[in-house]
Amino acid sequence: MKKYLNIIVLALSSGCFVVNWFMLGELQKIWSTAQKFLFDFHGQWALCAYTLRGVDPYSITGLTVPTIEEIGIIPAIWSTSPWGLVLGNFFYPGFMKINDAANYFLVLNFLFLAITAHILKTHFDFALKALPAFLASFFISVHFGNAGGVICCLLILACLLADSRAILAGVMLSLAMVKPQVALPICFALLLRKNFKVLTIAALIDFAAWGAAALITNQSPITLLKEFLAVDTGGGVFFAGLFTLVFPADKSLAMGLSMLAGVIFIWMTFRDEKYFWACPACLTTTFFAYSFHNEFFILILPALICINLASRTDKKFFWLAAFVFMAVAPYALFLLMKDFNAAFWLVRTIFAYVLILLGFSMARNFKFAT
Repeated sequence: MKKYLNIIVLALSSGCFVVNWFMLGELQKIWSTAQKFLFDFHGQWALCAYTLRGVDPYSITGLTVPTIEEIGIIPAIWSTSPWGLVLGNFFYPGFMKINDAANYFLVLNFLFLAITAHILKTHFDFALKALPAFLASFFISVHFGNAGGVICCLLILACLLADSRAILAGVMLSLAMVKPQVALPICFALLLRKNFKVLTIAALIDFAAWGAAALITNQSPITLLKEFLAVDTGGGVFFAGLFTLVFPADKSLAMGLSMLAGVIFIWMTFRDEKYFWACPACLTTTFFAYSFHNEFFILILPALICINLASRTDKKFFWLAAFVFMAVAPYALFLLMKDFNAAFWLVRTIFAYVLILLGFSMARNFKFAT
């Protein structure tokens, strides 16, 4: 049976790959920003470059005249966490010239994709066969010049290595915390598992980076945090989590309630089982808080759990359909929309609710699949 399932998974994954690339091509025609290669990169690189030169980047965000000519401006809606001003150099090296930094960024992405594929292969029988289905989810962040794909890799690796390589997992988690909206659900799952070593290492590195950013820019850590929170990151058109449509005019309230819902969901579906413990947290990243479209690659972990369930239970069609849904649905749904309007966020919310239902179903069935 395993032989036939291998063939089925490879066929489904290959089909998802073809469909996703077609849909991304269509999305590129619809979204003008998608027509600009490395659209996000310069703004993120500039944040790091200004920090390394002792300039508080939050204070000059949105200015039309560059403070340092060779760095350029930081667009009004670009931002990163205070600790990300230092740790962000891992993704967007501000100590390099912009062209060299862009080349470094591309190499980093392909390196981490290869490492993640290798580690996944050592933990899951179907990993390499399932990977093509999620390549579009990875390369969309590469195309936009966003670190989302690498951050997903870091979180997946941190989850798989948390028990065997706690220090390394902590370092990777600290780097992923550059995007706390993606990493915090994983942190909560680690807390439920009492993986305090991983969390402590990550926290120490992040606090040290925050302090270093304050020291370099001659600002207090609290001032940097307040400035970060004051930036209109995303320009108000971003998905603010599960409650975006309920409170469209108050994104802070929407995000706060969405984060609470995410914590409750992880707590209710948590099972301290090999591989599965991180699955609800990975699902939660899609509706937890601030989000665009750069972090869907993390769904490969719960998708592999679905294949595991398909190989061990009698609901093979259901779990394989769930695998396909996680791989294809984001772009199939987005293709219906031409703008970030209420209809767009409705589709995005429906996608999140389906993932929540799948999460509860996975938690109920996983104990029978081990």
